[in-house]
Amino acid sequence: MAVFSSPRDAQFLNDILGCFAQVGIEAYGLKVHDTWESLRGDSVIQRFSKASHFLALVSAASLDSTWFAFMAGYGYSRGAALALYRFDPDREIPRYLSGLPVLDSLEELESYYRTEMEAWMVEDERRASRASLLEMGISCHNDSLAQCVREGDTKAVELFMKAGFHPDVRDKYGVPLLCLAARGKHRSVVEILLGRSANLNMQSEDRGYSPLMDAAHVGSVDLVALFLEKGADPDLTSKDGQTALVVAVGRNDVETAGILISGGADPDLADKLGLSARKYAALFKNPSMLALFERS
Repeated sequence: MAVFSSPRDAQFLNDILGCFAQVGIEAYGLKVHDTWESLRGDSVIQRFSKASHFLALVSAASLDSTWFAFMAGYGYSRGAALALYRFDPDREIPRYLSGLPVLDSLEELESYYRTEMEAWMVEDERRASRASLLEMGISCHNDSLAQCVREGDTKAVELFMKAGFHPDVRDKYGVPLLCLAARGKHRSVVEILLGRSANLNMQSEDRGYSPLMDAAHVGSVDLVALFLEKGADPDLTSKDGQTALVVAVGRNDVETAGILISGGADPDLADKLGLSARKYAALFKNPSMLALFERS
């Protein structure tokens, strides 16, 4: 953070720099004299280029100077974040600076930059995470994220989330990440996605399965239990009208069926063939499975 002032306003620099120190932002002050234009061009740029964020102290002395306009233009051209600190709340800001944040007290300064610092930290984490992915030879796009989820690459998926990718991304076939993770029985990836508030009931475009259905389909007892614990709807139906419980009964998976029934799954929801989980259980005549439904 670079704080610019005219020599006449330099008495306020210590207070402002102290405020930045309190917030935890590294900052330095620059007193810009009227003779600044006599400096070599690279020398001027070197002073400006050390910071990615600028704060200019606004007073009659600074607004009348040529360095102020140069600093503003340079900041805009570099995409640097620029804000103004105004000693006199009644002082009018030039129209070409009208869109910038204007702070009128040290309290406002501290509050504004505490919020800004949080945003900077998020953006820094995103940049660093994208750089790490590229160093691992992984492209930063949704298809790559989906592939990493399929492979159970926990480290890469974590980096994708930190890089700002959404946990509800679908692959090119319309399958949500959480479904992909469930199909691969990748619990650690599931936990990362749930930690980023992935939609538990988002259904795939291929079979119409939810993550819970996919977990039941692959016989992942621990994921079925986890999804139910996190609030997954046990009675969502797939494209063929089957629930997760029907899927479990179809696999003759007594343990998964028991967990689903305990989690509130309705045993009498019929699929498009008109058969419910209870009817499938009777059809298959598995004594252990039938015992579950006798108790429900």
